Amino acid sequence: LARNAQIVNALGMIPEAVKMWGRDNAASLKSQTIGQDRNTWLSGLSRGARLLTQVSMLGWGAYLALDGHLTGGMVIASSIIGSRALAPVEGTIEGWRHWSQCRSSWGRITGLLINSPLNIDRLRLPSPQGRLDVERLLYVPQTTKKVVLNGISFSLKPGEQLGIIGSSGAGKTTLGKMLVASFSPTAGNVKLDMMDLRNWDQRQLGENIGYLPQDVQLFPASIKANIGRMRDDASDEDVYEAAALAGIHELVASFPQGYETLIAVDGAPLSGGQKQRIGLARAFFGNPRLVVLDEPNSNLDTAGEKALADAMKRAREKGTTIVAITQRHSLLQHVDRIMVVENGAVAAIGERSKMLAAITGRKQAPASDNGRISA
Repeated sequence: LARNAQIVNALGMIPEAVKMWGRDNAASLKSQTIGQDRNTWLSGLSRGARLLTQVSMLGWGAYLALDGHLTGGMVIASSIIGSRALAPVEGTIEGWRHWSQCRSSWGRITGLLINSPLNIDRLRLPSPQGRLDVERLLYVPQTTKKVVLNGISFSLKPGEQLGIIGSSGAGKTTLGKMLVASFSPTAGNVKLDMMDLRNWDQRQLGENIGYLPQDVQLFPASIKANIGRMRDDASDEDVYEAAALAGIHELVASFPQGYETLIAVDGAPLSGGQKQRIGLARAFFGNPRLVVLDEPNSNLDTAGEKALADAMKRAREKGTTIVAITQRHSLLQHVDRIMVVENGAVAAIGERSKMLAAITGRKQAPASDNGRISA
């Protein structure tokens, strides 16, 4: 709600937002109250049992002392020993919640470290050339069990550019995430230079892949740090080269602090299109061999779209393989091939000119006898 405060205010959604927050907060407070009541009840029960035991010991000791079997000092000593023996039990009950939280946290950390792909030392392969092979890609989420991607296959040569179009919900964004190893497929393979993405060293793969997500999020840091992927070893030359390739150098120069302009958590002082262009420069940082762009022109104006087209042209000259997911046909003019995705499967794929003709339904119109062109 805090991140979307402007939308909440603009659309008059404050009552609904308060209701959502109140519902979730009430459920949380209810669970917290139940837990506190149980803890208080168990603590009171343990303390009552301890006090009852001490009173019983004192009473029985007094009876034995009056009967001549014990002395008064022995009764007091027995009471002290009994209270000290029962105190750890009471402390354990009171501290059980902290122990349970510690145990669950330890289990989560251990599981992450054991199952992390970074825990495996992988062979650092030669720098890739940019060949991309997608073989019978299948993805079925564990939550919904609905087939999102079904048997997608295609190949791209180094430097080749592919445009992916399709209706909303066809699986284009999921496919883009799998091309950068953000998702693991249920079946099938995504290979970069004949090697499955899962077998690449994670650091090396990230250095050779660029990705512009559909929802661009920047870190609360300077523009320079965001373009340099927050790396301490990012050189000024590499940052400038990425900015120049993406065509944002003039944009950054318009800010008073230039590349040192700090970006807030909500993205201020950048607009949506400016964030997208800086995200594009971040995707091209380090001269990656494979770049995946998910709706890269959704927030761009005419100048931004021209800069994007120039960036794709310069990337082609550098031999960078690009996969562009878009809903606007203007971007398709700058790719080599076009693929149509429908219901998670490849509906059609081919060269740009043929695919554009099929998409737009334009055909060469023969001239009629009266000189007019028939549709």
